[in-house]
Amino acid sequence: MSVSNEIDKSKALWSPESLSLAALDALQDGVWVCEPDGAPLYRNSVAKAMEARVWSRARLVGSIEEVVFNDDNLNQLRECGRQSSEYMLGSLDDATGEAVAVVALEMQVLSDGTGNCAGLSFHARDVSREWRREQTLQDRNIELVEAYSRLKQTQTQLLQAEKMASIGQLAAGVAHEINNPIGYVHSNLGTLTTYVRGVFSMIDTYERLWLALPAELQSLSAPVELIKQQIDYDFLVQDLPHLLGESREGIERVKKIVLDLRDFSRDGRDDSGEWALADVRRCIESTLNIVRSELKYKAEIVLSFAELPLIECIPSQLNQVFLNLLINAGHAIKEHGQIAIRTSAGSSEICVSVADDGVGIPKENLARIFDPFFTTKPVGSGTGLGLALSYGIVNKHHGRIEVSSEPGLGTTFSVFLPLRQPASIAA
Repeated sequence: MSVSNEIDKSKALWSPESLSLAALDALQDGVWVCEPDGAPLYRNSVAKAMEARVWSRARLVGSIEEVVFNDDNLNQLRECGRQSSEYMLGSLDDATGEAVAVVALEMQVLSDGTGNCAGLSFHARDVSREWRREQTLQDRNIELVEAYSRLKQTQTQLLQAEKMASIGQLAAGVAHEINNPIGYVHSNLGTLTTYVRGVFSMIDTYERLWLALPAELQSLSAPVELIKQQIDYDFLVQDLPHLLGESREGIERVKKIVLDLRDFSRDGRDDSGEWALADVRRCIESTLNIVRSELKYKAEIVLSFAELPLIECIPSQLNQVFLNLLINAGHAIKEHGQIAIRTSAGSSEICVSVADDGVGIPKENLARIFDPFFTTKPVGSGTGLGLALSYGIVNKHHGRIEVSSEPGLGTTFSVFLPLRQPASIAA
């Protein structure tokens, strides 16, 4: 057979009419072409599948002939020329498991050009498929929004952690630099105290020897007595040791604050790795020394410490949690109040509670206090990250934070921490 014969055969098989019918049959919508009386002339494969299902509209339920191609519906269509309605499609056989669908049916009178009805056309589109597609897109959009929120929260926490690490590194460096001069000042004060005692002992010995001399020689001490009166020697002998003692005590306090600052800002690593056994009481005390200047004019600090075992943790991160809780407690007190810090120990965990008698937290805000950027403080007074970061740190330690509050009566935050971390974490 020649090529020209094949082309001629192809043209014969795919006439314009057959191409039109093939295009209609490829649609995902149902299409019917009917006689003016509703007798079907053509229906595509989707339309045939729809005919096999139960149609319903309002209280009318049955086959497509009973619900759509009934006399009342067709007469109304021929009178109006065009109609559109929504129908529900169910399954004739429940065993098929076909889902109920919503179909938008467009009905139209086909005119012969002279205004007479030459036929009827019906176009049914499954709008529930589009609704499901839209619902899928909405679900996907919600997932993307949640993922973006998590990424934003993670980015904020990373930025805050990096910032805290930089501040901690700077503070540790400053503490180290301050610690050196404090060390030799403390040592020099100790040596000076010894020297002063020696000088006073020598002067006392000279005085005893002077008193043992004959009276005519003792009159030569008049200039010395005048100087002693001018410098108030008797008071100086009593006061100088007290001054040196207070100076040493002050230097020791500064030294302790510097050590606490260094402990507070350290990165939590030692020779054994990031996690270490630490004394939570020591963490609280070092944090209190850092924040005491901010709290001492606003609140009385009441401590009630129980005996606590060492727990496996990252001390610098727990310091950050206690710092945030103490600062928030101070901000909750308007004039002057009390902040109580209590510790207790159980068989598998310890508890640290920070309670204030401040303004309290309204019930509608309790569920949001750990959300990033949520704050009830005035604009510019807080970032809303303190409790969110604290929650993340405690969660990282496989612990939990509980809060109870009454407006006007105060708030209590309780931090529960396990004694040991899971093997996969601590390894």
